[in-house]
Amino acid sequence: MSDSRAILVAQRPKPRFDVAGALTRASRETGRSAVKVGMDMICRMCGAQRLRPDEYFVQGAWVGDTTARAAFVGSSSNFRLNRSLIAKGADDQTQLMADKFLSGLVLQANGFPVPELKAVFAAARMFGPTRTLISAEELAGWMGEPGQLPAFAKPVDGTMALGSIPLAAAGPGQVDIGSRVVERVALAGEVARLYPRGWLIQEQLRQPVEIEALIGPGIGTVRVVTLWEAGGPQVLYAVWRHPAPGTWVDAAIFGKPNVGCALDAEGVVTDAQMGDLFTGRAVTHSLVNPELPLVGYQLPHWPEIVEICRSAHRLFPGHALIGWDIAITGRGPVISEVNSNPLHMSYQRAYRRGFLHAEHRARLDEARRLLQKRCTGSKG
Repeated sequence: MSDSRAILVAQRPKPRFDVAGALTRASRETGRSAVKVGMDMICRMCGAQRLRPDEYFVQGAWVGDTTARAAFVGSSSNFRLNRSLIAKGADDQTQLMADKFLSGLVLQANGFPVPELKAVFAAARMFGPTRTLISAEELAGWMGEPGQLPAFAKPVDGTMALGSIPLAAAGPGQVDIGSRVVERVALAGEVARLYPRGWLIQEQLRQPVEIEALIGPGIGTVRVVTLWEAGGPQVLYAVWRHPAPGTWVDAAIFGKPNVGCALDAEGVVTDAQMGDLFTGRAVTHSLVNPELPLVGYQLPHWPEIVEICRSAHRLFPGHALIGWDIAITGRGPVISEVNSNPLHMSYQRAYRRGFLHAEHRARLDEARRLLQKRCTGSKG
């Protein structure tokens, strides 16, 4: 009997959220009446924060005093904030960053470490010297060629790890995608339907043994957000994201809660949160090997990670704020992706506070002012 289930996760799951139950719980835990909690939620839905009802709770905006609650951002306010830190016109490199193939070429040409590109599927586009597979049949055939796998594949212009899977050799006509074994022809057909613009096939990165012992074989990238300040790009914050146990990407696209770790200025884990700030919980030890402490762990290569992100930011002077996804591998840090619209909700979860607190506001305002001086036509 054939397996008719979808192979790729192409859309972010939308779990149901019980707002009425959340109001009751928030009232019980905060000591405020459900009416007061509800009114506060409505104010933050309609005001500058533009929080959705579920964001109000899962992002943690229901706890703390008025100032603390006002510091939280949701997906809408997050986007507006990031856009205000990007110049207009030729200095806006958002589309370049969104194209993982082109941004990878730019980074590699400037000496920054990126994953090796093995092949690309694309229905109409060519990718220079990189082998381009233009049909589902060619893609299925490539996956069956000796020595091509293991690999890791992701859309050219995808977000949140949607459409991303590992590829490993399996039985005749099959490929192992980490969670199950599927038919190569079926996978290739799905890729051709969903990602005709491009599906990158890269080397399969491996983490050092000590990190795999902590978080498993799935790559847990370090999201480093840099801000262009008076002395040049500086680290604003960093979060180490772990795949949920049994999954291969560090985004929560499989309906399982992943882990976000707050990192201090030295790259040491200070706090860790599994899931969101309403349904999740704090963790102190590895979920893979519970005897191994997670809080207090020093990430290897931290000074090198910081230097890579600060230096690479200078390639994009029209962007005051950039998010970098760094994979820690056996050959050192590797830039997995660059983001013009990093989701600061990962900060809120890991650090358990709103992103727009007073210190961040002051630094962002100054960075915005410097952007206006640096680039003609910046948004301001």
